[in-house]
Amino acid sequence: MAEGILRALLKEMHGVNVSSAGTHALTGNPATEYAVIAAAENGIDISGHRARMIGEEIIRASGIILCMEPYHIEHILEIDITADLKTLNLAEFSSPANIRKKISDPYGCSLREYRECFKDIDFCIRNFLASEYYLESRQ
Repeated sequence: MAEGILRALLKEMHGVNVSSAGTHALTGNPATEYAVIAAAENGIDISGHRARMIGEEIIRASGIILCMEPYHIEHILEIDITADLKTLNLAEFSSPANIRKKISDPYGCSLREYRECFKDIDFCIRNFLASEYYLESRQ
């Protein structure tokens, strides 16, 4: 869902490539039915999404890596410690106080949880795009 949201918000920006990868992804699996529905309800089509695993090549090719929780950051840094300055916890953009630790994974939950997760991700991404970190990275 995060990839779909970012793609939609950045669609007018040339030279920006948005993609996602998971720490425990089942490579080739489509987005869950409820993720597709929650995204579609917000005008975003993720029906063609296919999962892939994060790895060294993806990490090195990425300018910014947004994670859903601290464990994901640890996993990435175990693969490539040099990614520390470009790897962020998206949940930290949830409020001005930045006190949230993670965005909960709704996998296996109801459509209601997917809708809530979509809202959380959307809110955090919009805050990230308005952040000094992002704005400075674009210069």
